[in-house]
Amino acid sequence: MDARFIITLIMGVLLMAWVIFCAVRFFQSAAEMIIKSGLTGHVKCEKCGTEYDVSAEEFTKSYMVKSKSMTRTQVSGAAFVNRRTYSYYAKKFFCPCCGRRQYAQVLNINELGSQMEKPTIRNGIRWLIFMLIGGVLIMAVMSIPMHFADRAAEQRIEKLREERVEELKERYGF
Repeated sequence: MDARFIITLIMGVLLMAWVIFCAVRFFQSAAEMIIKSGLTGHVKCEKCGTEYDVSAEEFTKSYMVKSKSMTRTQVSGAAFVNRRTYSYYAKKFFCPCCGRRQYAQVLNINELGSQMEKPTIRNGIRWLIFMLIGGVLIMAVMSIPMHFADRAAEQRIEKLREERVEELKERYGF
């Protein structure tokens, strides 16, 4: 295999790993941000009808979601902004009345979403910048061995060219 191919393959694997790492860290930091926000969700158990509050930490623990939403596009300045509005949103929480994890409808989901919109956008931009900087660094570092591989290939080509010229001179008596 060609050294340039191997270096390009390594660079591609490193870039893909960096993108995956940044995506995972984005979601982890978003969960941490929600926990630190101290927001409280007001929920209603779908089994027994009990209404109770859940903390932001408990809100991030559950990943089982049922929802119905509509996306509306609004013009904000010179940009089109898509906003999702939930008519129904339920997650599994521990119900104090039932004594087990049940689906509970989050009654203030639209309010929670609007409160977390700007911090989430800032967090996303931050991780996109990290992704960009890391990608540029990986490509810059990998360009060094790529440069040496290109020089070695050029030297091999020049050596083969000289050998071919010598062979032609010997064959045709120049």
